[in-house]
Amino acid sequence: MLTTGEGELMKEIFSFNSSEFTKDENILQHFGVRGRNLMDLAALGIPILPGFILTEAFLDEEEEAKEDHKAKYAKAFEKMGGILEKRWEADNPLLVKLVVSPTLNMVHTFSSIHNVGLCDTTIEGFSNFVGKDFAYHEYRGLLLRVMALELLTATDHSRRKLLERTRKELEKSRATDEIQKALVKVKGIYPAEIFENAGDQFAFIKNLFQKMFAGSETLGDSAILVQAMTFGNYGKDCFFGSYTTRDSVTGKNVITGKFFPNAFDATEADGKPIEKISKIYLDKLKKIGKQLETSYREIRNIKFNIENGKMWIIDQSSVPGKSAQAEIKTILDLLDQKVVDDTYAIMNIQPGRLQEILHPIVNQASAEKIPSVTGGISGAMGAAVGRVYFDTESLMKAYRLASQHNTNDTFILAMPSTYAEDVKAIEVSTGVISRDGGYASHAPVVARSLGKVAMVNPEIQFGKGTMKIGKKTIKEGDWISLDVPSYDDPTIYFGTVELIEPDIEKSGLLDFLDVVQRQIGDFDVHANADQPKDAKLAKKFLADGIGLCRTEHMFFHEKRIPIFRSLIIAQETSERKKILDKLRKMQEADFTSIFEVMGEKPVTIRLLDAPLHEFLPHSRESMQEFISFYKKEHPKVTDAEIRLRCDMTSEVNPMLGHRGVRVAITYPEIYRMQVEAIFQAVYKLRKTKGIVCQPEIMIPIVMTPREVKTVRYGKKIEGFEIIGVRQIEEELREKLNEEPLDYKVGTMVELPAAALLAGKIAAYADFFSFGTNDLTQTCLGLSRDDFNSFFTDYNEYDLLDKNPFQYLQEPVKELIGTATERGRFVRPDLSCGLCGEHGAEPENIPFCMEAGLDYVSCSPYGIPVAKLTIAQLNIKNQQAG
Repeated sequence: MLTTGEGELMKEIFSFNSSEFTKDENILQHFGVRGRNLMDLAALGIPILPGFILTEAFLDEEEEAKEDHKAKYAKAFEKMGGILEKRWEADNPLLVKLVVSPTLNMVHTFSSIHNVGLCDTTIEGFSNFVGKDFAYHEYRGLLLRVMALELLTATDHSRRKLLERTRKELEKSRATDEIQKALVKVKGIYPAEIFENAGDQFAFIKNLFQKMFAGSETLGDSAILVQAMTFGNYGKDCFFGSYTTRDSVTGKNVITGKFFPNAFDATEADGKPIEKISKIYLDKLKKIGKQLETSYREIRNIKFNIENGKMWIIDQSSVPGKSAQAEIKTILDLLDQKVVDDTYAIMNIQPGRLQEILHPIVNQASAEKIPSVTGGISGAMGAAVGRVYFDTESLMKAYRLASQHNTNDTFILAMPSTYAEDVKAIEVSTGVISRDGGYASHAPVVARSLGKVAMVNPEIQFGKGTMKIGKKTIKEGDWISLDVPSYDDPTIYFGTVELIEPDIEKSGLLDFLDVVQRQIGDFDVHANADQPKDAKLAKKFLADGIGLCRTEHMFFHEKRIPIFRSLIIAQETSERKKILDKLRKMQEADFTSIFEVMGEKPVTIRLLDAPLHEFLPHSRESMQEFISFYKKEHPKVTDAEIRLRCDMTSEVNPMLGHRGVRVAITYPEIYRMQVEAIFQAVYKLRKTKGIVCQPEIMIPIVMTPREVKTVRYGKKIEGFEIIGVRQIEEELREKLNEEPLDYKVGTMVELPAAALLAGKIAAYADFFSFGTNDLTQTCLGLSRDDFNSFFTDYNEYDLLDKNPFQYLQEPVKELIGTATERGRFVRPDLSCGLCGEHGAEPENIPFCMEAGLDYVSCSPYGIPVAKLTIAQLNIKNQQAG
């Protein structure tokens, strides 16, 4: 409600320019969103084009004060013309645009009309500057917009028909003589004065806007901006240009863009790099860019005209296509300048966008004309280019040949599904495509751990040496490209695209993480890391430790896997021990490297978990390779015998079969070897380098407290004995003559039975780590490798909203909460974390914090995303009090 004083004030025309503006909030509230933005620019001293604002109150009394308003319009136009050295109705005519300025920031179907004042009496003068063809093109555009505006409110059927028919004819006209002919019909349906007098034309168009406001529920209180127009093609020393306040891809603090001499816009001519413009203009553009970036606290895109040597900013907006790197570098610069604080910096970056910095992204300009298909499931974010191969043997052969001949060695692996033997191919590939499974299936999990790109597409049909997606058939060796974003469905391009490679050191990410870390409290992020390089990357990303070191992944290397396969099919204990001696040295070296990288941070090592059959050959070629390897040491064993032993380890349901702690009970020597290697490594580092490690030994897939007790403390039965972790450590310490060190033994909770028996298990466990991939499978009864065959149907009928292997479901959350509560009732200092693939998903982290967990653990590339999510939640909680 306006006060009497405000009401009178609002009945005036408000002229504005770079030196005439208001900051009075009582007035600004009546200017609408666009009017307020113009006042902000003027207050900064930005060279905006002059104009005036018509408020709702002014427009409401138009009829009553027609003559008074006419005089005020004349005065306002005279002021505008004086600044531009133009006049209303003259040989050098002043042209204006009328723009709707709504009270709320909203998109409307009709927001502006340009070139008002261009009519029969001014077009010749305008033509003298811009050329006849351009002048009539603009005249045509003005009248098309006038008819479109009237159509929004016209109710008379015959009038609408006439407008639509006339508009269509004018729209078809392109050449100047065609436009002049079409104008005759346009003049037949409108008052003659709007073609003869610029002032009458302005009044007519203004009235059309008022009529639109009267019929709208959302625009009734809008203002109208009337602003002068300038042209980059108006003669000598005229330019149009567009630039961003810094490089919107790299974030480099240098303006980038183009300018177009004697051109109306970017379509008129070939542009020149903005840095080539005259220094006097370049310095002004830099200063303006700095002002706007500081004021809006983000990269801005700025359009400008230079008319007769005078610069005007005609538009400025946010940059929708800016990279995450550019956004972060901008925020960091603003932080250094004390324009923003830590809270602003952290809260204004979306966690998911950090994925762009960690992986290559597609240069979209290079992909515009390349055929593609979109669909499937994003497994590991990023982009990749390579020649596609459909099995590990073919890809490895191509890789070796490329290495020998020093030719291009970028490859993409595409298979129905992958196993342990395929890890070597994933490792040398740039990306992997699978058909079976989903986000938490083998190929995406391995790809995430190796920093590769992965996607799953259930629609792929594999043939002999071919892969068919939709109607497109790809042959082995063809070039393809993958684009797997965090925010959209993945795309396969049938050809090569240009990639923008990440540079973590130069991206600003590490500096940004330092800022984020200042808002990290007790709840932090650990890493899933199986190799020293993973640990180094995790440490770079400020991981608070390693929450999951999957020892089975250490055996996937092509030189190790045949040794481990030999262990699996060995029939004598003596042979197993001989093989274990080889593996112990490898494991000790692995653990030493990882412990050394992490220093005194906790490192949770999961003892062997994967089903044994997963390590065995799954193709004819890999079986033949293993047979050749095994027979070198066992020449008397036949090929058939080796195949039989492998077949005998296969299981109907291996994920619930012979794996994890069950292997420790059947073959206790395997876990003994791993535990010895762990303690050998930590004692060695303490003695030789003074590093006091924090080893945490994790027992997987437990279902009862007796399993944990047996592995930790050992057990004897008649004729047999399982030596526990405690005894193994004591014996080794005595042998090495070392002092005791602190270590923990805990369990991975991945079965509902373990969650429900958490109180009893906690009596023997120092920590719980919730393995939510398997906990989701066993709680919901869903196979992560098969559920995609029906997930789409469930999603369509609202039976499952989201992928349960990416987003924690309510029953799984309840098991985690219950287990944490029961475990801590028995052991108050029980450490609890989540180490499934759910750990890096921002949507899951609030629950983990509320449930009382101490950390989430995820692949190194997920750490920045998780860290930022945690920092934002902490800030929100602080702000909520």
